[in-house]
Amino acid sequence: MKAFLRRLQAPQINGLSVALGVAATHLAIGGLFGETAGLAAVSGAVCASLPDVPNPPQRVLSRVLPAALAGAIVTLLVGLTDGSLGATVALVAVVGFLSLMTLAWGARAGPLSFSPILAMVFAMAWDRTAGATSPWEHAAWVGVGGVVYAGWARSAAVLMRHRLRELALAQALQAASARVRSRAQRIALAVGADEARIRASIADDVVLADALQAARDQVFAARRSPRSRKQTDLLLGLIELRDLLLASRLDTELLGQDFPGRQWRAALADTLRQLADVLAALADTLVLGTPVPEMSAAAGREQLAARLADIQAPPGDSRAHVVSALQSRLGHMLGDVAAMVARQASPADVESSWTPEKLAPFVSPEGWPLDALKPHLTLQSGVLRHALRSAIALSLAYALGAALPWAAHPFWLMLSVAVVLRGTLDQTLARRNGRIIGTVQGCLLVMLLAHVPSTWLLSLCFIAAVGTAHAYVNLRYRVAATAATLMALLQPLMLDPGSSPAIGERLADTFIGAGLAWLFSFVLPSWERSVVPRLAVQLREALARHAANMLHWMPGPDVQLAQRLSRQQAYTALAALAAAAQRTRVEPERVRLPEAEIEAALSHGYRLMALLGAVQQLTQRRVDRLDAARVETALPLARKACVDVLNGEPMSGTDPAETPDGDAGAWPEHLGQQDLTPWLLRRLRLCRHESREVFAALDRLQPH
Repeated sequence: MKAFLRRLQAPQINGLSVALGVAATHLAIGGLFGETAGLAAVSGAVCASLPDVPNPPQRVLSRVLPAALAGAIVTLLVGLTDGSLGATVALVAVVGFLSLMTLAWGARAGPLSFSPILAMVFAMAWDRTAGATSPWEHAAWVGVGGVVYAGWARSAAVLMRHRLRELALAQALQAASARVRSRAQRIALAVGADEARIRASIADDVVLADALQAARDQVFAARRSPRSRKQTDLLLGLIELRDLLLASRLDTELLGQDFPGRQWRAALADTLRQLADVLAALADTLVLGTPVPEMSAAAGREQLAARLADIQAPPGDSRAHVVSALQSRLGHMLGDVAAMVARQASPADVESSWTPEKLAPFVSPEGWPLDALKPHLTLQSGVLRHALRSAIALSLAYALGAALPWAAHPFWLMLSVAVVLRGTLDQTLARRNGRIIGTVQGCLLVMLLAHVPSTWLLSLCFIAAVGTAHAYVNLRYRVAATAATLMALLQPLMLDPGSSPAIGERLADTFIGAGLAWLFSFVLPSWERSVVPRLAVQLREALARHAANMLHWMPGPDVQLAQRLSRQQAYTALAALAAAAQRTRVEPERVRLPEAEIEAALSHGYRLMALLGAVQQLTQRRVDRLDAARVETALPLARKACVDVLNGEPMSGTDPAETPDGDAGAWPEHLGQQDLTPWLLRRLRLCRHESREVFAALDRLQPH
């Protein structure tokens, strides 16, 4: 059993906790106050459970209690408007609009935005599942169920906090391992990457950025303890490794595609794959409790050096200096991964300079400030357009459902529209297909369960469906849709075993609802071209801020903290633009973003980040091999030039001898050289060059 639990991922553990919490709420309220109160409390618990996702304990109540309150209020309003089709349709429109406007608070509001809609569905189904009660009494029990579940969710988060932090950190390690492997593949295969590999690389970057942020939210928000300090050190090492990995792309195109070039590439790629294996093994240590992997940075460097030395190159081949630089860079990565392994194997109680106050800016924002709504009170806002679109679609779906011959469950049609219609077309299409397939699978399962006479077994299946739907809604929606179908069709069977489930009606409502949602995705559409100009400005500003922070000689603690924060902001801006590039591919061709321009902006943006990281590595790890006087003069000039370019200002006040880029592809000597200042100066020239390229690529995305 212990081995089975160790293999559960965070969403699955969370889904299991939700199922147990809903069951406990039912048993507690139903046992004390009767079955009618218990079933009403279940509705409140399920609505409150939606925002109960893996989070530090201190964040649980601020997310779950608003959902519980919204569920009770919506339940009361549905009860008060019962019997009036016009009033109910108007209520659907208002609730749908207000619910979707909560997306102004970002992704964390996604589950909360659906809670009132689900509460509305449960309230509309109430007379068919639990018998009639007054609207006030029904709403009160729904609220009680939500509050009871909130207490469960807070307690469960406290009990699971250590495991959830381990799993979040392991997920980040696995994402980093996958990113290292894809980087190794690109280095080994060719100088120029084809379109498919570029897209895969961008997708890997987005996954890694999301995994690192999820780990930050879990680990950095934890109370300081020996265990959390070790986890913090591991995560900080992984974040630094991402910068080194990004810098590993630099200069590899200079190796060429002749026989020695391919051999050098193969040696570098194999070393990266070994690092990926260690990262994956370290993730297994956290998840499965396997022994900490063994790794020696010195042995890895020796192995790489021996392999590179065996490659026969033409006498006097200047690429030997590039190979030496790449070898040194991989040596740093070997050292950093070895340090992470050693930290995992070391005693937990090691002091750290990273206090909760220093880590707080890196954690995702929390709370529901009303100021977040102001930018979205315009039709130019995608949030407002989606809220209006959804309000019209939901009210029309309910009215249509009430007019259909099988008008017993008009809220099923409304629910299908609610779960399928998303803010972007690609998400809507994915939900549409998953909803249809999942509903068919769920109906087939219900046909089998309809012959089960045991009420307690059906109740057990219902609770399992609640947990499964919660666990897989963001992983594999097809599975979540299957579980949701079980929830909807098992409720009547639990009250009347042996009755005929409304399978035909469920299928019809699903197909019609999915079609309506797809059609309404073209009403007040939010195409990616409308948001990319804003994303482009955010990216330019983030890169300018990062360049201003990074190009410093001997930075103090405050500047180092600012470097980390601006780096996170720049990666977030790059990930947002990359996500828009992925979503636009399913949009109509007439509004689709030009892929070449988007990929150029991303490529130059990541390359500038790599160069800035490479400068930082040189000024931190090779300070004894730099000419301090020359570097102190060059860094401010480069900093001003990069910031001016990214802010759209003409470069001024720079030394012309330091700024030409015609020779930016040339490389200075590295092999056997003590003074690495020429390499730093080359990096600075390339930083200016990439700043201009980023600005030009992003400028082409602006409407003219």
